[in-house]
Amino acid sequence: MLDRQVRLLLRLGAAFLALSAMVSLILPSTMAQLLGLPLDIDPQFTLWNIRVSAGLLLPLAGFMALAAAFLPERALRQSGAIVAFFSALLALLMALAPSPWGWGRIAFILIAALFTLLALKALRGRLRHR
Repeated sequence: MLDRQVRLLLRLGAAFLALSAMVSLILPSTMAQLLGLPLDIDPQFTLWNIRVSAGLLLPLAGFMALAAAFLPERALRQSGAIVAFFSALLALLMALAPSPWGWGRIAFILIAALFTLLALKALRGRLRHR
C-alpha cells in the first residue's frame, strides 16, 4: 500500500514540477505574475532567475519519475519523508514571501500543503501496518 501511494505521489509531483518548469522556461513573466514577484526593479534579473530555477526543477522532476519507477520500498519510504518535509518548507516559504498575495501564490501554497498531507498520509499508513 505504501509503495503504491508514494509512487503515485512521486509521479504527480514529477508532473507538477515538470509543468511548472516548462512554464517558467517558456513564459517566465507569467510565472512571475502568478507568484506575485515584482518585475519593476530589474525584470531581466528576475526573469533569468526564474529560468535558472526551472532548469533546476526539470532534473528533479525526472529523478522523481525514475524514483517512482525503480526504487524499492525502503527508499520509497525515505523519498516520501523528503517530499513531506520539502513540500511543507515550500508552503511555508511561499506564505512568508515578501510579495503581494495573488491567486497563483495561494494555489502554489495549497498544492505544496496538499503534497505534504498526502506524503504524511502515505507514511502514516506504513506505520499503521507494521
